[in-house]
Amino acid sequence: MSIRTCMSLAFAFMVLAHGAPAVSAGNGSEDPQLTFGGQVRVRGYTLENMWDIDGDADGDKWSVMRNRARIHARADLPRGVRGFVRIANQNWGTGVTGAEGDDRWEVDNKSGKTFVDAAWLEVDEAFGLPMTVRLGRQDLFYGSGLLIADGQSQLASTANYLDGAWLRWSGLAGTTVDLLHFKDEENARADAAHDDVTLSGVYASRRPAGGRGVGDLYALRRSDQALGLDVWTLGARLGRERGPGLDYQLEGALQGGDHAAGRTHEAFAGDIRAGYTFDGTGSPRPYASFVALSGDDPATAGTNERWDVGYGGWPRYDDLLAWLYINLGAGNAMSGYDPVYADGSSRTGEVVYGNLLMTTLGLDLEPSRDLRLDVSVSRLRAHTAPGGALDIGTYARLRARYVYSPQLTLSLFAAVLDPGDAYGPGADRVHELYWETLLSF
Repeated sequence: MSIRTCMSLAFAFMVLAHGAPAVSAGNGSEDPQLTFGGQVRVRGYTLENMWDIDGDADGDKWSVMRNRARIHARADLPRGVRGFVRIANQNWGTGVTGAEGDDRWEVDNKSGKTFVDAAWLEVDEAFGLPMTVRLGRQDLFYGSGLLIADGQSQLASTANYLDGAWLRWSGLAGTTVDLLHFKDEENARADAAHDDVTLSGVYASRRPAGGRGVGDLYALRRSDQALGLDVWTLGARLGRERGPGLDYQLEGALQGGDHAAGRTHEAFAGDIRAGYTFDGTGSPRPYASFVALSGDDPATAGTNERWDVGYGGWPRYDDLLAWLYINLGAGNAMSGYDPVYADGSSRTGEVVYGNLLMTTLGLDLEPSRDLRLDVSVSRLRAHTAPGGALDIGTYARLRARYVYSPQLTLSLFAAVLDPGDAYGPGADRVHELYWETLLSF
């Protein structure tokens, strides 16, 4: 999309927003309302050793800026009809992406290219039934993000979209049932190419009125025709949402189906976490968690047991962990202890969590109304490894967020991994530090 086209669309949005009546269609009125807004995010990164774990090699030593701009318009129309369009650009600065040192390689989320980040239409109580239908490009996030969180989020992108259809049935009090069918990658349009990547399934949630209890059941299918991958996931989640006193979550899932290269797929995942929020100054909340994502057993040549992450990458867990688990083929040092780590991914840059046992202890607190701190220490181990060296390392991180004003937030993130024997002798520490300013209007 050219800059001229983007400027024209932005001007049209502003004109429409200026001329729209200030009456909400959500209160029973038949008058339409158009709202307009956007975001500007600036992030400064310092990263080192996240892929080669080698302090003497500087290919993954970065000191860079990450810029994101978004502009959106939303229309609330009669009979519960809504529409939303968001245009965005994310880049690492001028000249970063071009093989010849310029921006001629126009790629979503990497270069100067402006792209459609969201575009959907929605109908509430469609045809007089207790259901909502949404069609188009949209963001999805379910539960803890174990399987659905990141969409098109390659290489630190925060574009989480998938293209498709979403239907929510809410005919039972406190219960919703969602039907999903989304296309991650269309690739060649002809069916003969057999290169589509799709996500489909059903996700049911129970939220009793007036309580903090949660309960989810889901059955999801991810298919990657190019890899010959067709994986089903059956899972459940129970918990109590955050608030005064105890909160917790118990989630488990099993996978089966066909994996790449003609192998069968049999995997599991578990996520247990709990915290307790105390009354008083700072509302301190100590917490603990344990995550288990199965790894592949080298002794079973015809079966893959490594967890298929689906779309549970960024922003699940932490930013530095996402960098560590990026699909770079043999360019990621993880391939040394987990040689099949990227077999379920057909796109460079995807986060492929799996073969991981992670125990975490942390503390979350609010020293003031506008400041929130979160610090934690984790022990990471591989579930399986060909040589038996399972210790991935010790991981520590600090996250701080300051609300400067209702529209502006300032953030700081710092993390370090002290590598274990899974990376072999001589592995160097991995570091990340970023600051962020986020303006929403």
